[in-house]
Amino acid sequence: MSRDVLDNRQKRLSLSVRDLIDDSASSARFAVGYLFLDGLVPLRAQIEKIGQMEILIGNVINRASDEEVRAIVDTKIRGGEDWVRDQEDVASTLRDLHDRTAAETAANLRRTIEALPHTAENQALLLTLARRIADGGLKIRLYTHGHIHAKVSLIRYPAGHPSAPGVAIVGSSNMTLGGAGNPTELNVVLRDAAGVHAVANWFRNLWHASQDFHRELFDELGQSWALGASMAAVE
Repeated sequence: MSRDVLDNRQKRLSLSVRDLIDDSASSARFAVGYLFLDGLVPLRAQIEKIGQMEILIGNVINRASDEEVRAIVDTKIRGGEDWVRDQEDVASTLRDLHDRTAAETAANLRRTIEALPHTAENQALLLTLARRIADGGLKIRLYTHGHIHAKVSLIRYPAGHPSAPGVAIVGSSNMTLGGAGNPTELNVVLRDAAGVHAVANWFRNLWHASQDFHRELFDELGQSWALGASMAAVE
């Protein structure tokens, strides 16, 4: 079993991930608590070329959502038609909460994009993200059932690659967050097939339990200063 330790005091996680995504990597998957975007700048070339990239992000209203659903359940009478109506009410409430979570996450993401320094490299990143969403190479999903505290990076390689089937990075660093590393952050790289498979199963389960969010991200990118400036330059 081979494991490496990545200390953000020595090297930002996004730079380590960039080094692991070589030209032969087939896919990259990330689970982050919040999508900050600036940490993706060093990965722009990899995002442009890789076959498939998936990013799973956490919600912004987790405890309140749980408490609202529990309150409805607690106030209902169990049994017969009342129980059926209860389930319908809970399902409707969950749909409303999921819609609200997506809307609030989109609003937070809009503020995040606007707060990015209006530099050429940030603009290039946002344009690349929009292109990859448009061509289906980048998928974003939003986990609305609770907060994602775990930070995971999964990189897959085709058969025959020296690091096949892939590597998994698990730790405290949010890969999408740029800037200087926090001394308290630490990550472990798993290279053994069993460990990578276990992390991949964890990611897959949450991915399937989440809702698509790349359309929302695409819309926010389309309304951002980066794409607006690009269109103005073309005109």
